[in-house]
Amino acid sequence: MQDNPFETRRELRSRSLLMVGILTVVVTAFTFFILFKDNRDDPLPQSLFNLFLFGFFFLFHLRRLSRAGLSYDRLFGTFPTWRTLGRYALWVVPLVISAIASTYILYLPLSYVFPGFVESWHLDDSTVMIWRDGDSYVLANAVNYLTIVLVAPVLEEFFVRGILLTRWTVKWGVPRAIIASSIVFGLLHTNVIGGFSFACVMAIFYIRTKSLFVPIFLHILNNLTAWIAVYVTMDLDTPALYQTIAEFQESWWIGLIALVISIPCVIWFCRYYLSEIDWYVPYLAEVHYSENNLSG
Repeated sequence: MQDNPFETRRELRSRSLLMVGILTVVVTAFTFFILFKDNRDDPLPQSLFNLFLFGFFFLFHLRRLSRAGLSYDRLFGTFPTWRTLGRYALWVVPLVISAIASTYILYLPLSYVFPGFVESWHLDDSTVMIWRDGDSYVLANAVNYLTIVLVAPVLEEFFVRGILLTRWTVKWGVPRAIIASSIVFGLLHTNVIGGFSFACVMAIFYIRTKSLFVPIFLHILNNLTAWIAVYVTMDLDTPALYQTIAEFQESWWIGLIALVISIPCVIWFCRYYLSEIDWYVPYLAEVHYSENNLSG
């Protein structure tokens, strides 16, 4: 087996990722304060901020990853068959439904105890995917689409599942690495429970298939589904399900339906995908056996 840079190279330590992440936020914020001092609340600067955040984070790591001697072939694994991707793509619907359920599990109880927090964090501070004023915001919407549907899924899977999960597997073992990396992923999203659950599923799919392309593909499909849902409701001029705390609380039945649908999906997932699995992250697997080899 080749030397493992996750054991020896400090560039791949989690502390390094954290420090670069902090540096990225500072540099991006400073850059946008200078470039968009008078109009930073406009759609285009807002959409560019997120794109630049991912871009700076990747660029700051590029040279460090090159010095680490990382094997991208081992990290990404083999590209799966389209049949395999199609089968895993079916999980996007349960993932979206479980995200809805987790939103209510997290925010509905909090809405009675800390209504101000829920209003600012969930109702008012939701990420804008599409701006309504049509042609005047075409560029901003195009940048947002690129960031949400392509850039974010690829880079988040690469760094969280590819780098962080593998590094912490070396340090703590697979189960704790999955939980820890999923907590980090969840904390980067407003729906912490939904983000954590999604990250756990992506980590298990990565380990099971020995291919980072599978979680990347599913992440893209998941974000695309959310983007299309927003676009369709806006195009049909459908009013939002809730805009106030009272309306959110009155829509509790949506969360209940989503939860009822999610429970059998979770049971099926645990029974099927957690059994007979080779519990090695791809980079550390000496025998590159995966489900892809059986798909044909």
